[in-house]
Amino acid sequence: MATILIVDDDPVMQAFVEELLLQEGYDVVLAGNGREALNFLEYGHCDLILMDITMPELDGYQTTRRIKFEMQKDQFVPVVFLTAVDSDLELAHCLECGGDDFVTKPPSPVILKARIAAWLQRSEMANRLARDREDVERVILGMRQDKQFDSRGLRVLMTAVEKANGDIVLSARRLDGVQYLLVGDFTGHGLAAAICGPLVADLFYRLTRRNLPLWRIIQKMNVTIIQRLPVNMFLACAFVELDWQGGVVTIWNAGFPPVVQMRSGVVVRIFSSMLPPMGISERLGDGNPGERYPLLAGDRLYLFSDGCVETRSEGGEEFGERRLIRYLEEHSASGLVISTFDAALEAFRGGADAHDDVTMVEIVYAESPTEETGEVCPSRLLHPTRF
Repeated sequence: MATILIVDDDPVMQAFVEELLLQEGYDVVLAGNGREALNFLEYGHCDLILMDITMPELDGYQTTRRIKFEMQKDQFVPVVFLTAVDSDLELAHCLECGGDDFVTKPPSPVILKARIAAWLQRSEMANRLARDREDVERVILGMRQDKQFDSRGLRVLMTAVEKANGDIVLSARRLDGVQYLLVGDFTGHGLAAAICGPLVADLFYRLTRRNLPLWRIIQKMNVTIIQRLPVNMFLACAFVELDWQGGVVTIWNAGFPPVVQMRSGVVVRIFSSMLPPMGISERLGDGNPGERYPLLAGDRLYLFSDGCVETRSEGGEEFGERRLIRYLEEHSASGLVISTFDAALEAFRGGADAHDDVTMVEIVYAESPTEETGEVCPSRLLHPTRF
């Protein structure tokens, strides 16, 4: 049976509500003030909380805020205020601080029992959905964490708003050593975007093992996305073909922010989008639109998702492409871009929450890249960073 925590400094009211709940078969825990309630919840569990407003040490508003925003992040526990307050502003404050409902004192037994039953049913459904979501996320992340990922020559930063997200980074080599790289961002966030990643990853690695030209893989991937995914799902991305021995890079940009080539801290070339995002049009144009250019030892290529440039400050200003390029100019020569960029975005937000996933990949050209040259920076949300 469900456990209900009664938080009230009035022993008469506590006894009345406790007896009512025990008759219904609930387990009951009593707390005389907010501090006692928080102490119990630090180690104990309940399924619903009945909260008084006016109490010593911590009132009901303060206690509810602490419970909702600090202690009960992984599970939905309804808080129903029991209050003698009849002011509209005070009742509204019950909800603003994180409360889910309120019942006026003295409570009608019929109304109180009905409210409790309804909220317990609702919380059970919400928590079951949350558990199912976590299971799905684990399955998706397991599918996307591919051992075929080749990190040589790459440094990767990925931070996510949600554990399951639509940003992808894929890297593999043909038998002759030419490396293929895909950095992309599926429409939207969360599970809806994340479920598309395994489809693209499987296609990318399977066709790379067959030594297909990257342009052929791009074409096949575009058709597959159109045929297999809903019409509102598309992939903005950039593809890179790196001939490490020949010192040549070829880039296809499909609706992605510009790819930037740096040399000694100076922008050498910007590869803007020349294709629509994958999954919009079956026809990608005539001929092969890839841009092919030479590389010199020490050159760096940067690929970044729109979350890098669309991050906003508290005042609503975007970080923007110009500010990002200035950041690359200031930090690329020292090799500190990937290790410092996440902190730079956080400082720019000035306390505002992140609303989009952030992905950045740095390619450092060397004639013979080794495993040691690759690095995948951990996400601040403990989210797997290679897909």
